[in-house]
Amino acid sequence: MRIMRVTALTAAALAMTATTLSAAQVATAADFSVTANGVASGGTIADLPASSTVQMAVNNLPAGVGLYALHCLVPPPGASPVPIRCDAGTGTLVYIMAADQAQTTSRPIVANAEFVGKNPNPQTGDTGTTDVNCRVDTCAIYTLGAGRDSTNRAYTKFFATEFAEVGPQAEDWAVASIRGQIIKGAWKPRVSNAKASNFVVTLKSGLSAALESDACEVSQKGKIRALATSGTCTVTISSPGNDEWAPYERELTFRLTK
Repeated sequence: MRIMRVTALTAAALAMTATTLSAAQVATAADFSVTANGVASGGTIADLPASSTVQMAVNNLPAGVGLYALHCLVPPPGASPVPIRCDAGTGTLVYIMAADQAQTTSRPIVANAEFVGKNPNPQTGDTGTTDVNCRVDTCAIYTLGAGRDSTNRAYTKFFATEFAEVGPQAEDWAVASIRGQIIKGAWKPRVSNAKASNFVVTLKSGLSAALESDACEVSQKGKIRALATSGTCTVTISSPGNDEWAPYERELTFRLTK
């Protein structure tokens, strides 16, 4: 399988040409091995936190061979063994570019318990996405050869991932204030189109709140300004939560003035 990812890997990186090697540089596919957090291929990396860094230790990757590592949803029984729903988040792809001599190296890869799964090879025409929850679905870290070695099963390795169960999550709460006054109840503060006001939001959890609005300009730096001179705007405060804190959302309404 020829892997193409959001990281904009070039065709040249995917199709490495052969290199003339000295005897000391030669390693064969049979010499190649890889472990994940010390676990051998076919094993299970257990009790992982919701977002984990797994260390991939690659041994004797032959000269001229590139290698990928990805965290993916395991295809169902009877389907093609090649994964088509993999995590495209930050740090979730390892790519070892082919070199002119054998490589032994260690690289980190991020494995998330929940992710939006995308096709790592969109050239097949499948551009859909799937929400993946590895506490319910079966997931694994795969290694795959790159370019001309994409179909060489010697470089295809499999490490099942199991994530620790999430305990009860605490309920979060936002405290929002405008011009130094806490916004409570049904109060709809005025927001000027001519001048920005101080607008501060903090979450009980200490997590960072996301702020979105339909007719106001809000910033993480603590300012709010109306984008019209009349009517209202709604500001949505949200947080995705984490293992300790539940997701949170709250809407505030403001009156727009000149």
